[in-house]
Amino acid sequence: MNFLFDKSNVEKSLAEFFSAQKANILSFGSTVNQTFEAYVFAQCIKSCQKRGWIVSIKNPSSGKFKDKFRLKFSTRGAPSNFSYAIAEKNYYKIQIHHGLRVETAYNHMSSNGRANICLDVAIITETDVSYQSSDDAIPNSALLSFGEAKHMSAYAELVAGFLGLVHEMLPDALTPYFGEKEGVEKPFLYVSGHLYGTAYGIAETITARGFFVNIYSFDNKM
Repeated sequence: MNFLFDKSNVEKSLAEFFSAQKANILSFGSTVNQTFEAYVFAQCIKSCQKRGWIVSIKNPSSGKFKDKFRLKFSTRGAPSNFSYAIAEKNYYKIQIHHGLRVETAYNHMSSNGRANICLDVAIITETDVSYQSSDDAIPNSALLSFGEAKHMSAYAELVAGFLGLVHEMLPDALTPYFGEKEGVEKPFLYVSGHLYGTAYGIAETITARGFFVNIYSFDNKM
């Protein structure tokens, strides 16, 4: 997918965008996959801005990466050690995180294990993450929306698997015409390439069924 996703040009545009947000940039990742995740994170911020949210960047306040813009390209690490966005509108605040661990909607049914998933992008209510460790998960009740970023073209199983993830995290979004939560982006899958024929077919049925999710691609950008 490198021919569709230009890592060098995207990094330049990301640097310009986050500099405008007064972010002290450290890196947008070392691989194309990571740069695509950074791109999707930025697109979520732009989506909020277009919806009237005022966005600022919160960088780590202590440690080795103090005041540095740092995204979370691993399932490991405390949220406070990474940057995230704060969006405010009408005195209400939400947060946009990268690589955030969040409880599934069914975590309460587990007695021994911990049912949580590290989401590529998570949009949550205002939450104090300073006490969260690498293994701690944000309560599912705080989750407003989320997105998954895949540097690839989409096949049918990938789209179907994403619907399974929505069922685990925000099952109400699979209720026809559920409606927006706080005016944020719908739960989404974003692939850097195209939708193969069968994936496109499933995407069409998603629309027909009225599910509150989006599928983005090279041909259908956020």
